[in-house]
Amino acid sequence: MLIKTGTMPPLLLRILPLVALLGWVSGCAHRPPAPATALSPSAGRPEQTASAARLAPPGTTVARMDPSTAFAPRLVVTTQVAHGDLFPYAFGPAGDRYVSVSHLHRGQRAHIIPFAINYGVSPDRRTDLTCELEIRRPDGSSDGPAISSVIWQGAVASPALVIYPRHTVTFHPLRADPLGDYVITAKVTDHLAGETVTLVHTLTVADYQPPSLPAGFDAVAWMRAYYQNPAPELALSALPALTLGRPSDRRASELPGVLGFYDQLLADNDWLLPAFCARLAVADPDEAYALSLVLGHHLRSAATPPEGVDFASWIRLADFRAYPWPGDTAAPLTRTAQLESLWGRFFASGLYAPVETILAALKNHADLGAAYRWQELQNAAGQPADLSPSALADESEPSDYSGAPPAEVRRDVLLRNALWSLRQQARQHTLIRAYLDWVARLDELPPAEAVLLRHVLAPDQTPPAQPASEVTELSSR
Repeated sequence: MLIKTGTMPPLLLRILPLVALLGWVSGCAHRPPAPATALSPSAGRPEQTASAARLAPPGTTVARMDPSTAFAPRLVVTTQVAHGDLFPYAFGPAGDRYVSVSHLHRGQRAHIIPFAINYGVSPDRRTDLTCELEIRRPDGSSDGPAISSVIWQGAVASPALVIYPRHTVTFHPLRADPLGDYVITAKVTDHLAGETVTLVHTLTVADYQPPSLPAGFDAVAWMRAYYQNPAPELALSALPALTLGRPSDRRASELPGVLGFYDQLLADNDWLLPAFCARLAVADPDEAYALSLVLGHHLRSAATPPEGVDFASWIRLADFRAYPWPGDTAAPLTRTAQLESLWGRFFASGLYAPVETILAALKNHADLGAAYRWQELQNAAGQPADLSPSALADESEPSDYSGAPPAEVRRDVLLRNALWSLRQQARQHTLIRAYLDWVARLDELPPAEAVLLRHVLAPDQTPPAQPASEVTELSSR
């Protein structure tokens, strides 16, 4: 069993001052946190946190959010990789709430997060909250010594705040670990009030067998809502429905989103790689092609076979691994296919990072209108004005008499596609809307980019006007 501790993700640290004003969270880590997507477990157990000095002697008068009720911590055990990014919205009236899990597969990761609610605050507005975590294996034995950690020690703005812990724990059952029920016990202590609450959660660890899809399964709806309730065990069975089962005239335009989705999903659930490779070896040609696309795209940057990918699959995927994927999100944002791939990564995780990357297209604001002006000039000169996806994907500088669009035109089309997709997704996903609202409230964007973001967030009765020629990229969606 590998266990890893982590600290607050970057997004949560950036928005803490604003969140505190709304009464959801307080405080921050005193050292730079690991990236929210850094989920690889560390070898070995984290250092034990020594008991800290008490902030107030016993008997100190404490204030609570609700003096009539007791200290009420909460324990969440979730597979949602964006648990840190989700936190400011998890307790709001319309937020994307945490989903606790009770079943896990070998190799899968679960994030153990104790929250403090209705805790004591001293007269000088300080609190002292710690947690002791113990995991017992199916045979009842302890999985090593208890892990002591700090939830929060220090000043808080109000006892009404829900506190995100300074440290979280990632539970990772390995292949050699026994199957069965693992019992997680968290003893959360409010040292100012002198209260300890014991919370217990049971995780059943089992081997993975790809399940059959439920009756009436809607693969597209499952993919787009995956981040709200992750079900990675369905990923292998759902792939044919997301590729071969889609209308033929939509497969090409939807493929970058599917590839981005599976790239993120397999990065967060590498325990699925052996099952994907095993299916590749026996699949019919159509399904094998879909699997090759997904696996080849996922392994495009790998120099050697990662754990879970056998050598036969590695060799079979050579051409797919070497393909210059137009939607590669690791490359600088220059193509509209990358937007679709980034949205796929968001659907697979709920992380803020893909949305932040899409917002980078707002830097092209100086090129706004370039496509329309170029098309007018081309038409006046009797020259072709090709704004098709294939023409826009060609990043070579065109000659003076070429019909290929120049760089500023491609940047304009990318910007307009980014604005359109941000607007549409923000109206369909409350979390995306919340992320964009936070960016607007942080007031860190340059003025021109801030104007464009306000336009994205504007009410629907004022849709963005686009010349018909610039909707080419969007018409197939």
